[in-house]
Amino acid sequence: MSGSTVGHGWTRNETRPQDLSCEAATARRMLRATQGATMTQEYPRAQSSRYPIQLPLLYWKKSGARTRVGAGWTRELGEGGFTAELADRFEVQTLLRVRIQTDRGPIETEAKVVWIGASTPAGAENYYGLALTDIAPTHLQALRDLILPLSMVAHAGMRLAMNLAVTCRPKNAGGPPLKGETGEMSRGGMLLRLPRTIPPGTVLDLTLHASNGPLALEGAIVWTQESEEHNRGALIDHGVRFTSSTWSVSLALGFLLAGRP
Repeated sequence: MSGSTVGHGWTRNETRPQDLSCEAATARRMLRATQGATMTQEYPRAQSSRYPIQLPLLYWKKSGARTRVGAGWTRELGEGGFTAELADRFEVQTLLRVRIQTDRGPIETEAKVVWIGASTPAGAENYYGLALTDIAPTHLQALRDLILPLSMVAHAGMRLAMNLAVTCRPKNAGGPPLKGETGEMSRGGMLLRLPRTIPPGTVLDLTLHASNGPLALEGAIVWTQESEEHNRGALIDHGVRFTSSTWSVSLALGFLLAGRP
C-alpha cells in the first residue's frame, strides 16, 4: 500500500523500512560525509530533503494552559521537519508538541508551524509545513534511521502492528457478522484475519473494536492467502483496502494508531 496517498491497495510486497538495512547503512555513510551532526533548525519549502511517508501522529499546542490532544497524519518527513494534515487550524509560528508513531516506537519532538498549505491533499482541511525546533538526540537518531532507507527507494510505505478484534459482513448483506482480528494497519488498509476465505473484490462493512470504542468503516478485499498447511480453525490472511477514506475516518484511525504503546 502506498504511503503517500489515501486509498491505495494493501499489497503483500509493500516496502518496509526495517527491511532495508543495507540501503540504510549506505545512506548513513553518505549522510555523514555530507552533513554535520546538528539538526536542521528551519524547514522552508525549498530546503531539506523530504520523503513521502504517512504516519499517524498526536499533537498538543505548546502553551502554559493544558490543551486537548489532536490527531493527524504526516505526508512527508525529513530531518528538519515534516508536512502534515492536522485536525485543527493553527497560525504560522504556532508551537506544538508532536508524537509521531512508527513501527519501532514513537518519535517525540517540538515543532513550529512555518507555512500553511494553500490547497490540501486528499480533502484534508488543515495542511501544514512544520520545522523541528527541539528534539532529543535519541529521537533525532530514530528519525534518521527511519528516513534514511527512504532516500534509497522511490517510495516506501509503513505498516503498524495493531491487534484488534473485528466484526464484518459483506456490504448490504444480512446475517450474523464474521469475527476476526487485525494484523498490521496503516491509513489506507490493513491485514485482516478471518476464519474463512472472502473472495477479492468483496466490499465489507467493518467494525474495529478498540479500547476507546468501536470504529466503523468500509473496506474491499484485494487479496487472500491461505497457507498450504492451513490448520482447521486457523485464521486466513486477507488484504483490505479502506474505501471509506473520509477525513473523519482518517482522523479516527490516526488517534487509534498513534495512541498505541
